[in-house]
Amino acid sequence: MKKKMMVFGGCLLLFISYTVFKNPFTTKVTKRLEPFSIEHWLGTDSLGRDFAARLFLAGLISLGFSLLTVLLTAIIGTFLGCIAGFYGGRLNRLIHRLADSLVIFPDTVLALVIAGLVGASPQSLIFAILLIKWISYARLSEALVTETIQKPYISMARINGLTDKMILRRHILPPIMRQVVVLMSLDVGKVILFLSAFSYIGLGVQAPFPEWGAMLNEGRPYFSSAPRLMLLPGACIIFTVVMTMGWTRWVKKKGGQSYDSDSKLTRSDETRPSA
Repeated sequence: MKKKMMVFGGCLLLFISYTVFKNPFTTKVTKRLEPFSIEHWLGTDSLGRDFAARLFLAGLISLGFSLLTVLLTAIIGTFLGCIAGFYGGRLNRLIHRLADSLVIFPDTVLALVIAGLVGASPQSLIFAILLIKWISYARLSEALVTETIQKPYISMARINGLTDKMILRRHILPPIMRQVVVLMSLDVGKVILFLSAFSYIGLGVQAPFPEWGAMLNEGRPYFSSAPRLMLLPGACIIFTVVMTMGWTRWVKKKGGQSYDSDSKLTRSDETRPSA
């Protein structure tokens, strides 16, 4: 695992250095649609900009956007779900009504409406994804909290004088976060696909900033003469989504191992003879 991380870090450093020296925004119309060369590793686009630098910058933008969106969504959804599952009552019913009112709309349709009303920008897309995705985190955390508070050690914690805040932080959040992290790793690839699709139709990242979906749209008129302008961004999207799926499987495996170890410790404590 360390060797893979070192290789990944070396490749990342190489591409960052290339992007710094090759400005992805500099246009040279006299060098438009040039093929692969030492000066331009992946050639140039229709405006003479270095395609490799733009491709890598688009990857950073896509990953950064996806990670930020998933993190904000997980924080909001997990917080609301924990509060609803721990306290119940009117707050639980209110969150359920809000989630039910949003879940009846298809994800893409709701995001299109919000992006159309607010305007085409990454901020409006983040807001649209937040409204769509927080429900899954809230329902997951609520179900886990409702199950966890029935455990005997929660009752013992209350008897020992622990406050609700301490119980949530010490006994409820740690097991919940394992499942939330798995869902977050799965949503990273979904958000990248979402961003690429909306940038392709002009509702995501706006020019002059590059994004893989927008680069697909920009290279569409030149597919016959320079197919790399579409093939390379599409390959980057597929590769990144596949990598996030592999990361999700690894996180599930690690989470399952830790869960099994915790269960073994719990069973050993339960079966240990008392003095």
